[in-house]
Amino acid sequence: ALAFGLVPALRAAGVDPGAALKEGGRSGSTLGEVRHGRLRKLLVACEVGLSLIVLVGAGLLVRSYRRIIVANPGFDPHQVLSFRVSLPGLRYQTPESVSQFFAQVQERLARLPGVVSVGSNYQLPLSSVALAWEPIGIEGYVPRAAGEDLIISSSAYVSPDYLRAMGIPLLHGRFFTAQDNRQSPEVVIVDDKLAARFWPGEDAVGKRLRQGSDGPWRTVIGVVANDREYGVGTQPPITCYFPVEQYVIRSRFIVLRTGGTAGPASLTGPAMAALHEVDPDLPAYDVSTMAERLRDSLARRRLSMLLLTAFAGFALLLSAIGTYGVIACWVDQRRREIGIRMALGADAGRILRLVAREVLPMVAAGLGAGLFGALALTRVMTSMLFGVGARDTATFAIIPALIALVALLATWVPARQATALEPVAVLRDE
Repeated sequence: ALAFGLVPALRAAGVDPGAALKEGGRSGSTLGEVRHGRLRKLLVACEVGLSLIVLVGAGLLVRSYRRIIVANPGFDPHQVLSFRVSLPGLRYQTPESVSQFFAQVQERLARLPGVVSVGSNYQLPLSSVALAWEPIGIEGYVPRAAGEDLIISSSAYVSPDYLRAMGIPLLHGRFFTAQDNRQSPEVVIVDDKLAARFWPGEDAVGKRLRQGSDGPWRTVIGVVANDREYGVGTQPPITCYFPVEQYVIRSRFIVLRTGGTAGPASLTGPAMAALHEVDPDLPAYDVSTMAERLRDSLARRRLSMLLLTAFAGFALLLSAIGTYGVIACWVDQRRREIGIRMALGADAGRILRLVAREVLPMVAAGLGAGLFGALALTRVMTSMLFGVGARDTATFAIIPALIALVALLATWVPARQATALEPVAVLRDE
């Protein structure tokens, strides 16, 4: 502001009074006026170009955010309350005591009014708990390329009703039951991404895999849809679901799916009371609905979108003000010329076309430069986009049209003022 404000101020301070008074009665453009008029047009073209760059970035983020909020996260986040419980090892030393505690808590929670299903899992999608990544072995799998011999999968340790409570659909086979415990054969449920990768065109149910290189072979009993554990906008990994009762896991998330109209958050108090009926000294933490977790996972994208949209709005406003200022100055400098044209019979349409010829070159130059800049910008925005390409056709078509429309609207007021000039009055003033 100081730099660009000082340039015209210094120019005005250096004006020769005698020369200025001699030129005061003429509206013709001096060489200096032409030079500074070109500079003003160049600055407006830069404003238009920069506003286009920022608006394209904002447009891509807005379209990406709209896609991501309607994307399927792989589970149903509505009507689900979740919280975490960690059992102290000194009080819950045996596998039986751990299993008994979670069974009693889930039984009490299931009896609460409005609760449809209750389940537990070591990790929870979109939570802050680090995911469990483990190597797995696929029976009979022959790697097609070097480096594929090490298969890493996300491992979830779930109770029988967890997948139902989370709304993760079963595609083939069956869910876990209470009989899938330490005394029963080892089983596993896989997601459709893992099934399609290692058993394409085949039924995964009945196939076998194991944890690590020496774990027991586990039979696949079901295939479920893939859920997005990190976030809706991230590519989901392959996932194996193991029955939690075949392990000793003291820290778990408990999830409740409700069917009432009051909302899952209303069950927070009754759920805590049910927990304390089993163990009055045990705290629950990380209490939240799955809808809130989903919304929080999008906070960074939402903030980026809002900030860039605000900057884009300010840039568009500045380009509109700059366009208005240049055209208003041009009309004021050419009052005599416009008056003569109108006195010789030029109608309003011709005057408007005369003004448009001043606007179109600088707007077109700004749009052209801005498009090249926007193409460069979108290359570094690829990781921030979801469901929208970095060169989205709709965005690159709508944004330049919007800027051109704003530029025309900014031109309309001084253009209309030019057509409203009285030729006789203008010539008399000159």
